[in-house]
Amino acid sequence: MQQQLWGSAAVAVMVALASGFGEHRRRRRRDVDRIGFMPWTLLQVLAMLAAVILASLALNLR
Repeated sequence: MQQQLWGSAAVAVMVALASGFGEHRRRRRRDVDRIGFMPWTLLQVLAMLAAVILASLALNLR
């Protein structure tokens, strides 16, 4: 069970990193009029929150 929580926390961190990269690309786009529909910042915050919660649960199972 603890291994699954750590694995899920690692996946959540990877999603947060990918969301940060997406936000970086959105900010540095050449055509300002081409807006995107993906809320990268919200996804990043939610993924980091999930990672913290999952890591906390994994630590409490010890």
